[in-house]
Amino acid sequence: MNAPKRGLTRQSCDSLAQSPETLGEVTMKKPSTAFWVLAVLFLLWNLFGCSIYLVERMASDAAYTDFFGPKMASVRDLPPIWSNAAYAIAVWGGLLAAIMMLLRRGFAVPLFILSFLAAIISFAWGFTSSEYIEAAGGIGAMAIMPVIVVLLGACEIFYSRRARSKGYLR
Repeated sequence: MNAPKRGLTRQSCDSLAQSPETLGEVTMKKPSTAFWVLAVLFLLWNLFGCSIYLVERMASDAAYTDFFGPKMASVRDLPPIWSNAAYAIAVWGGLLAAIMMLLRRGFAVPLFILSFLAAIISFAWGFTSSEYIEAAGGIGAMAIMPVIVVLLGACEIFYSRRARSKGYLR
């Protein structure tokens, strides 16, 4: 009497190789050149944000004054801890999201969203502090960087979601 064969046979292995959904895998598509260009630009933008964060946090008072000016140096220690924490989450979360995008990981999308929301929270204090607005030279001058950050953050979210829906991210 022949005992039934146990385990994988050549035929069952071939059928598994032809249908990745059987294994719970996600089929990925080859990204376009635009994907790679934007992913690298997102990485560079977020590296820039992290470098500014490090300058603001680690510079001596004299170096900070040289870089940002004496008026901004006078309000350097005014932001509350929640604003500083949101700033850190925004820049480091954005950098991690950009890295995840380059690695083609779907986790880039929620990280870009987290970074975007944290950036908005971090800007809230500056828009409500009369001392900060005055030191920055008025609301118009102060709003330039937040507007750029919000616009680019929205682009990062939009494009990363689009890349995920196209199958570029897993």
